[in-house]
Amino acid sequence: MATNNIISFGSTNEMASTKSSFNSKALKSCRPIIANSLPNCFVFLNDLDDILFKLADKAESNQEQEEFFVAMRQFRINQDKLKKDFTQLVLDDFDAFCSSSALAKNGNSNKDSASSANLELSILDNESLEEDIAVNRIAMKSESLFGHDMTNLDQRFANALNIKNIDDNPLNPERVAGHIKDVIAPLSSNIEIKLVAYKQFEKHAVAELGKLCVQLNENLIKQGVLPNLEKKKPKTENTNQTVPNAINELADIDLNDITDDQPIADPSHFFEGLRQFLNKPHGNQPSYGGRSAPVAEHSTVLTALSGLQQRPVSQVSFDADGSAHLPDIRQVLMDSLLITQQDGTKVQQTVSRLDEDAMDLIDLLFEFILDDQSIPAPIRAVLARLQIPLLKIALSDKDVFSKKSHPARRLLNNLAKSSTGWSEQQSTQQDKLQTRIESIVDTILLEFDTDTQLFLDLNTQFNEFISQLNKSSQAAEQRIVQANEGQEKLIAAQQEVDTVINQQLSQHEHLPKVVISLIEDAWKHVLKLRLLQKGKDSDEWRKSIELIQQLLWSVSPKPDEDDRKKLLEIIPGMLKSLREGLSGASFNQHKITALFKDLQQCHIQCMNGAAIAEDELQDIDKLSLVAPSSKPDLETLPDLDEKKKVLSDKEAMDKAKQLSVGTWLEVADDNGKAPQRIKFSWRSNLTGRCLFVTYQGTKAADIAITELASWYQQGKILVIDQSTQLMDRALASMMETVDS
Repeated sequence: MATNNIISFGSTNEMASTKSSFNSKALKSCRPIIANSLPNCFVFLNDLDDILFKLADKAESNQEQEEFFVAMRQFRINQDKLKKDFTQLVLDDFDAFCSSSALAKNGNSNKDSASSANLELSILDNESLEEDIAVNRIAMKSESLFGHDMTNLDQRFANALNIKNIDDNPLNPERVAGHIKDVIAPLSSNIEIKLVAYKQFEKHAVAELGKLCVQLNENLIKQGVLPNLEKKKPKTENTNQTVPNAINELADIDLNDITDDQPIADPSHFFEGLRQFLNKPHGNQPSYGGRSAPVAEHSTVLTALSGLQQRPVSQVSFDADGSAHLPDIRQVLMDSLLITQQDGTKVQQTVSRLDEDAMDLIDLLFEFILDDQSIPAPIRAVLARLQIPLLKIALSDKDVFSKKSHPARRLLNNLAKSSTGWSEQQSTQQDKLQTRIESIVDTILLEFDTDTQLFLDLNTQFNEFISQLNKSSQAAEQRIVQANEGQEKLIAAQQEVDTVINQQLSQHEHLPKVVISLIEDAWKHVLKLRLLQKGKDSDEWRKSIELIQQLLWSVSPKPDEDDRKKLLEIIPGMLKSLREGLSGASFNQHKITALFKDLQQCHIQCMNGAAIAEDELQDIDKLSLVAPSSKPDLETLPDLDEKKKVLSDKEAMDKAKQLSVGTWLEVADDNGKAPQRIKFSWRSNLTGRCLFVTYQGTKAADIAITELASWYQQGKILVIDQSTQLMDRALASMMETVDS
C-alpha cells in the first residue's frame, strides 16, 4: 500500500500492478488536457498580423516592406501548422517523459543535474543574443506568473512516477519557450519579425500556459495525486535585492518592442547584464590607481577623450604585414588624467568601475570589427578609428548597447553593410565609397563632442549617397545580366531550330540542293526569330515548321494525279508565305530570287511526274547537318591534386549548386593580390554558367559551375554573411568570447 509519499514495497505482483496501473491512469489523463490547451497559445496570431502590417507600412524600403508582407502571409498560411507542430513537440516530450526509459532517467536525475544547462548560460550558445533574450523572457515570465504551480506539478509528476524528484518536466517554461522558437524559425529569417512574434507570444500565451498548469494540477488532485500540497504562492525572498542576476536583467528588458522604436525604460539594465557577462563586480568603485585614487569627473573623462580623438597614439596602428591593431585607450587615457597639483606633486586620477566596464565592452566591439571578415580589411581599419567617439557615447548613453535605432549604432551598421562588396583589388584613387567612408570618419573625429545628432545627419547623407551609388551599380548589373540572358535565349533558340530542321531533313534520303540551301541558309533564321519573338507554343512557330514540311513534300516526284492537283493548290500559298518570311533587309534578295527560280523548276518537274536530275540532288546522309549542341558537363571538376583539396568533388559541387543569387563572395587571388569581392548575379539554366559582378555592377567573372565548384574545392571562397547587422554580430561575439 502507498500512503502519500511513503511507499510500501509488497512482495506480490498484484500490489506492483496496482501501483503501475494508478500511475499510468493519472499520467494518461493529463495528455488530452495538454493537447486541447496548447493551441490556445496561438491567439496572438491575429494581433501579430496587425503589427506586421503596421511595420510594413513604416518600412524604409520596398524590400523591407516585402519582407513584412511575406511574413504576414507565412503566418496566416501556417497558423494551423504552427499549432499542430508546437503541440506535437510538447506532447512528444510528455510521451518520452512518461516512458519507461524516461522513468529510468528520472530515477538517476541527480547524476545528470550537473549537465543541465542553467537558463542563464543557454543564451551564450545561440547566434542571436536578442532572439535568445526574447525567448528566455517567455520562460522568465512564466516562472514569475505560475512558478509555484509548476513546482507543485513537478512534485505530482514525481509522485505519479513513483520517484523522488524530476528535473525534466516536459512543461518546464524553458523547454516550452524553446519549442516556440523551433516552430517560428522556419517562417522567417528576419530577426525583427521573429522578435515581434516572440513578444506577442509572451503577451498572450504565457497566461494560457499558466491555465494549463493549473488544470493539470487540478486533474492530478482528482486522481488522488498529492491532494494536500500548499496552494498558496510563497512570498518572494530577497525582495530588497538591488542588483538582479544578469540574465534576469537582460530577460526583463523589452528589446522586442520595436513597433514604436523607443528606448527601453532603463537602458542601464541591459548594460548591467553585459557587465555581468564580463564577470565584472557591480558598483561604481574606482578601478585604476586603487581605491584611494581620486575618480575623475565624468566631464573630465569626456574632455580627455575628445583631446585624444585625433592624436596618432590613439589611432589604429599597423604591422609590417599590414595587420591592424587597436590602441591601448586605457593607458593613453590614464596618461591624460595625470594631474600636477600646486605643490608640484603628481596625482593619478582614475575612472569609475562603470566607465572601465564601458571601455571593456567598446574594446570587445572594436576587436570584433577588426576581425569581422564580412567587412573588407581596409574598411575595418577605417571604422576602427571610431573607437574613441563610440567610447564617449557609451560612457554617457547606454542606449547604444540596447537600442537598434541609436544614431551611432545605425551609422556604424550602415557603413559596414554598404562596404560588403567593396574590394581593394577593384578600387582606384577616385574610389567613391572608400573616400566617402573615410570622409565620414574624419568628420566625426574632427567635430564630434557629445551631440549624437552628428551621427544622424551623417547617416542621412550617407543613405542618399548609397542610394545613388546603388542605382548606378544596379543599372550596370542589369545591363550585363540582360545581355547574358539574351545570349542564352539565342543559344537555346538556335539549338531548338537546328533540332527541328535535322528532324525534318532526316526523314528523306535525298532532296534538291535548292531546297536545302533555302532552309539552311535562309528559313533557319526566320524560324529562330519567330521562336524568340512568339515562343514555342505560338501559331507562328507551328506554321513555320509546317511550311518546311510542305516545301519538302512539294519537291518529291508526283506520279499520282491527285498529288499533282494537291501540289498545284498549295504552291501559290506556300511560295507567298516563303517570300513574306524572307523579304526582310537581312536577306540577300538577289540570292533569294535565284533560289525561287530554281525551286520553280523543281516544281515543274514534279508536276510532270518526272524525277529531278541526280546532279541537282543532295544525299542527306552525306549532308553535314548542324548537330544539336550537347549539354555542358556540369558535374566533372577540373583535375586537382588531392593534397590541395579542401572539399571533396561532391561537397564542392553541392555548395556551387546551392549558392544563392545575390550572395557576396571573397575570392582569393592566385597571384598573391588582395582578395576580390564579387556578387553572384546570375546563373544560366542552359549552360550552368555563373555571372559575378563587382559592387560597381561591372562584370567580374563569367565561369562554368564546375569552375565555381573548383574554387570551393581549393578553399578560395569566403561567403560574406549579410544576415545580421554589425552590432548584433558583435554582441553575440562578446557572449561567445566570455563563454570560451
